[in-house]
Amino acid sequence: MKLQHSAFRGELPILDARLLPENNAQVARNLYLRRGTLKPERAPGAVTGLPAVADPATLYRYPNGNAGAGFWFVWGMGKQVDVVKSPLANDEWHRVYWTGDGVPKVAGIDVATSGTPPYPSTAYTLGMPAPTSAPQVAAPSNRVPLSDHPDTAVETAYVVTVVSAYGEEGPPSNPSAAIVRWDMVDEAPAGGNVEITLPAAPSGAYNVTAKRLYRVESGGVYQFVAEVSPGTSSYTDSVPSESLGRALPSTEWDGPDARMIGLTALPNGILAGFFENTLCFSEAYLPHAWPVGYQLAFPDDIVAIASTAAGLVVVTEGQPHLVSGSSPEAMAQIELDVNQSCVSRRSLVDMGEFALYASPDGLVAAAGRDARVATREVMSREQWQALKPETIHAYRYDGRYLAFYESGCFTFTPGEGIEFFDITASGGYYDIADDTLYLIQDAGITAWGKGDPLTFTWRSRLHEIPPGAAGFTCAKVIARDYPVALRLFADGEAVLDLSVKDAQMFRLPAGYTLNRDWEIELAGTHEVNSVQIATSPTELV
Repeated sequence: MKLQHSAFRGELPILDARLLPENNAQVARNLYLRRGTLKPERAPGAVTGLPAVADPATLYRYPNGNAGAGFWFVWGMGKQVDVVKSPLANDEWHRVYWTGDGVPKVAGIDVATSGTPPYPSTAYTLGMPAPTSAPQVAAPSNRVPLSDHPDTAVETAYVVTVVSAYGEEGPPSNPSAAIVRWDMVDEAPAGGNVEITLPAAPSGAYNVTAKRLYRVESGGVYQFVAEVSPGTSSYTDSVPSESLGRALPSTEWDGPDARMIGLTALPNGILAGFFENTLCFSEAYLPHAWPVGYQLAFPDDIVAIASTAAGLVVVTEGQPHLVSGSSPEAMAQIELDVNQSCVSRRSLVDMGEFALYASPDGLVAAAGRDARVATREVMSREQWQALKPETIHAYRYDGRYLAFYESGCFTFTPGEGIEFFDITASGGYYDIADDTLYLIQDAGITAWGKGDPLTFTWRSRLHEIPPGAAGFTCAKVIARDYPVALRLFADGEAVLDLSVKDAQMFRLPAGYTLNRDWEIELAGTHEVNSVQIATSPTELV
């Protein structure tokens, strides 16, 4: 008789040790099992070159510039910040947008990285406000009496917008009072122009560099008249009707709500965010414009959002939803049929075709129009609750869901079990540019898998041996290097703790012929390919 294990797999805690599949484990800790071997995971390693920040909470690396190393943004004081690069093609300012640090913000990379670290050093409020007052209009002093107005005279009104250095235009002011004007051409009488007092540019961190004046004539649309500097207080409108410019584009280009968080990039140049139970969308390729008409309301407050291949997954304090659509004004929402709220904002992770998040009963996979508790066959609710899922922050790394909880971390891949690690972290950031997961550990920054090999432990299922069977007499451990610790348990008692020195067969102590239940445990820092215990040497391969 022989017991052999190779093609090692992770834990299925919900199953009794006697019922585990052959190569699944009672314990799988500090292991990288993607190769099918017992390969020890490496500890996180130190990272150099990062700015010192007290109590770092959120990391982000802008990969462009700085001699190829990029720029590190670091936020402290427990701030959960979401960062998005500019969705615009050939953005000459290389803008960065973020939420979670007060009001939503934007900065060109030169502004964000001005001065010395830590970055971002400076930012502007995202969105452009409307002027707080309407323009005032008056007829010039040389205007002819009303009875002498030409037939071409039209009733007109004006609005003003402000524009940033990035070319971002805000919504218009309230309209001026109506006034009659006419073009000063041919034999038109004097005084057809309009004297306009412009409202002051709004105060605040908006980077305003210009004001734009628009005019409407006889119930038409507002059209561009002129652009002036932000400090200009008056303007004489002498622009002929035929010379008016484009129609006012920004009528509904409100800035985002000051409470908005969770900034996320969607396809087609759209950004999304949320506050309370409200989901918000920007205009396509206009990240500063967030029309109120594009907002969607949900029955429960939103906890987090994630963009997947199937659409935007919205997890709430109630049921999850899927929102899909190719344009921000035509987004459709459906409620997913699973009664699982999200208990941790940072647990929601885009896994490609689906998203995973922590619920009271386990990890929920939201894929397309379906959602289910993906860990239902892996862990019981009681086992899951023992991990304190409300503390989870997670990342998609190496194709796996890698989650940190209060006292450790685990990886989960649907259909492959779960593995645990003796690693804790208070935050992290996956950098796609260099395929590295950066972690915040003890107020310092480390990188996953860049340190020394961890000491792993793997314990087999419980093997029941028929009564009267011959006892085990010999064993062999095949590893890439040695030593490897081999421990045998018989009927729940440790009967062997041996440091295996090489790949040769070795004898086991005698006297265990009556034991019925056997477990095999391996531990160490060297990769193991297989382990065998047998009743005779001829059975070993």
